[in-house]
Amino acid sequence: MTYVAYLMLLLTFVALGMFVYALAAESPLTGVFGAGIVVLMIAAAVGFRIGARVRAQSNDSGIDIPSENIWARPLRREQIDRYLQNYRAVRENHEQLLQAVAVPGGDTTKLMERRAA
Repeated sequence: MTYVAYLMLLLTFVALGMFVYALAAESPLTGVFGAGIVVLMIAAAVGFRIGARVRAQSNDSGIDIPSENIWARPLRREQIDRYLQNYRAVRENHEQLLQAVAVPGGDTTKLMERRAA
């Protein structure tokens, strides 16, 4: 539906050009072009709203997607999990290493030995 709304928006600009020409030529069709602009703008706005609603309903990732980008396709949960596994993998002793780094002069082996005891 978003593509139809985009087409309506483009047709609005075409109608605007014809409206300006009709005004300059003092044509009796000026009112028709003006009404066409209003109808096309409303159709485009409704189409974009419906497209955003459809996109939000097709989101099965569990992540809330903001509606700023109506062209973005929502990711599937498998894609997100694969990304997290490949690029954001967490080591087993990740928290222990973070605590050792947070302590000035901390040694990871000493911290691990203290935790094991």
